[in-house]
Amino acid sequence: MKKLSKRETAILIIALGLGFVYAIGQIVVKPLRQGGENIDNQLRLNQARLMKARQMAGRKNDIEQRYQHLIQLIGATGSESSEMSGMVARIEAAAAQADVHIVNMQPQKVVNGQGKSFFPVELQVDGQWANIVKFIHLAQSQPNYYFINELSLEKYSDNQSLLRGRIVLSRMRLINP
Repeated sequence: MKKLSKRETAILIIALGLGFVYAIGQIVVKPLRQGGENIDNQLRLNQARLMKARQMAGRKNDIEQRYQHLIQLIGATGSESSEMSGMVARIEAAAAQADVHIVNMQPQKVVNGQGKSFFPVELQVDGQWANIVKFIHLAQSQPNYYFINELSLEKYSDNQSLLRGRIVLSRMRLINP
């Protein structure tokens, strides 16, 4: 092998030094810089979450009032018997307002599940088509919020165009934890 001159040796040392510095930069410095950017991104994300949590904490009273209003609307307080008697009274009032005759009303067994209770009531009603539709609308609107689980209608009278219907209404109530 031929001996390198001083100039060639200096160039080789400089080239090896630059290669070593480049390798150190790629192996050590670049991952550290990327890790720092990830930490900055995480820090910004956590700051945004903290600001949102502070805003929600500032609106705590408003949120609590809305929650209490929803509990009152859905009826999450009171016993099952008081809920059922209240339902019967509201159904009778809606039927009277819609000019629908309730032939039979049978409260069913309360169904509990997944943090909710359902209070079904089976009705047999007589009335004209428009009145029955008005009754259904009144049952589903404020403050009743009843669900219609079943509905069947059949012609009851040829002379007066009356319909007889079987309707199963239910109301949902949240179960207090």
